[in-house]
Amino acid sequence: MKSVGKEGKIRIALAGLFEEVNTFADETMGKAKITGNMTTGFQQWADQALIDDYKGSKTYMGGFIAALEEFPEVDIVPTTFWSFSAGGTIEGKAYQQMKKDILDRLAASMPLDAVALCLHGAGVAEGIDDAETDLTAAIRKQLGPRVKVISAQDHHSNLSDDDVRQLDLLSLVYHYPHIDMYETAYRAAKLLPGMVKGDIKPYGHFERLPLIMQAMSTMDGNLYAPIRKKVEEFSKRDGIYEFSFAYGFPFADVPFNSPVVNCWATSPELAEKTAKEFAALLWQYRDRFVAKPLSTEEAVHQALTMLVKQGRILPTEVGRPLLYDESTALLSSAKEELERSSGFLPDEKNPGPIVIADKSDNPGAGAPGDATHLLRELIKNNVQQAAVCAIRDPETVQKAIKAGVRKIIDVELGGKGSKLGGAPIRGKAYVKSISDGRYTIVSPMGTGTKFDVGPAVGLLIEGIDVAVISGTMQAFDANQMKLVGFDPQDYRIVVVKSANHFRAWWTGIASQIIDCDAPGIGSNDLSTFAFKRKTRKVYPLDADAVYPEPGK
Repeated sequence: MKSVGKEGKIRIALAGLFEEVNTFADETMGKAKITGNMTTGFQQWADQALIDDYKGSKTYMGGFIAALEEFPEVDIVPTTFWSFSAGGTIEGKAYQQMKKDILDRLAASMPLDAVALCLHGAGVAEGIDDAETDLTAAIRKQLGPRVKVISAQDHHSNLSDDDVRQLDLLSLVYHYPHIDMYETAYRAAKLLPGMVKGDIKPYGHFERLPLIMQAMSTMDGNLYAPIRKKVEEFSKRDGIYEFSFAYGFPFADVPFNSPVVNCWATSPELAEKTAKEFAALLWQYRDRFVAKPLSTEEAVHQALTMLVKQGRILPTEVGRPLLYDESTALLSSAKEELERSSGFLPDEKNPGPIVIADKSDNPGAGAPGDATHLLRELIKNNVQQAAVCAIRDPETVQKAIKAGVRKIIDVELGGKGSKLGGAPIRGKAYVKSISDGRYTIVSPMGTGTKFDVGPAVGLLIEGIDVAVISGTMQAFDANQMKLVGFDPQDYRIVVVKSANHFRAWWTGIASQIIDCDAPGIGSNDLSTFAFKRKTRKVYPLDADAVYPEPGK
């Protein structure tokens, strides 16, 4: 195919619309709107600012840019990118405004040979179950069949059958935490000039499985690691341009939140055969990939028991497993041990903190990030040297700022965003620090990404340090606690609001990681959700689900 660009240049546009939508968040958190800050709503990057902010970052856009810059014959045309980490259904007015902006800027950038789209894959707008397909269909209609359209997406995509027909190639991350966003976009964009020239023609096939999958990590030693390794194995086969797996996003109540095998190959037959082979294998071992959620009480109990084993509650060996009440009493009264551990370094004698992941209140899954279950449990047991990072509560932040550092304030902390998140923590709090809430990710997951969670404060509540932020953002590394002056090495227990992305950084720091699944709109106990729009039987909610599905 001959390029339409000047001087033989291939013109490739960058564009995108990115949000992971939790439809169960709508009732208490409202619709997702344009706010100008991606921690509270949609933020826009346009024109050269899109290149300036994302070039060199370990993100999808960073991967697109890096790959395309390797081709001298390519002109990169930045248009517009709208992004909100996660939240409720996109307000209809906001979606139409963003969609129109993308279409208008693409039209103004013509002639184009291709478009590289950064999409999440689990976008839902008012009246539109699949925002990504709606957008790509509009782009396809406007630009015509000649222009190549590719997308790099999260593996929590809820793919509808139209996606494979609208796109010329779809790539998905392998890892959760998504440490390979950059690589995922890079490998797709590397194929794009050849696709424009007609040298490369990927044929895609989606193979859907009657499953609903939890939000579990693919890191080595975690539940979904075998799936990830098998995906990577299939991707190396001859004739395969892209092989990946969309686990689906269960917190979006749409008819197609079941997982899909995504295969693009040199022929339609090879794509279909390979996808079906993988699907049959996963179905055969489906019972191995179901996790039993851990309650708040069980998670804290497990953390305390581990502290005993580490000798950080008792300075001597413990001859028998301690009962819950005994271990908590020892933790709160062992002054000598407390002093020894303060400011510890993670070595053999003093390992890093035990990290408890508040999975069900993960802002990265659309939860409000202000649940109080774990903080209440730590207070109940008089746990010392613990930190919770972070609770979203802009009202409390403003009260603390008004009072100032070293002042004591009355708080009703958290418990405002969801009826499942627990009641607010009411009492006195000591203001330790005040911050502007700006930080940069250093984790392998999203390295270089800049966040502004708004004004933030560090509070001391019943002996526990609590980072309180104004915006909604999950913990990727320790910078969300460091911004209020909390050092992760100063704590025995650290609670993070994240499902799995935190693992990319914390795995090398924590002495143990414990998944906690208190009530919440990001819970891995999927039986607690009322899936009103389910159109098929899905395992494990339906034990009698079958694959292949009759008539599908």
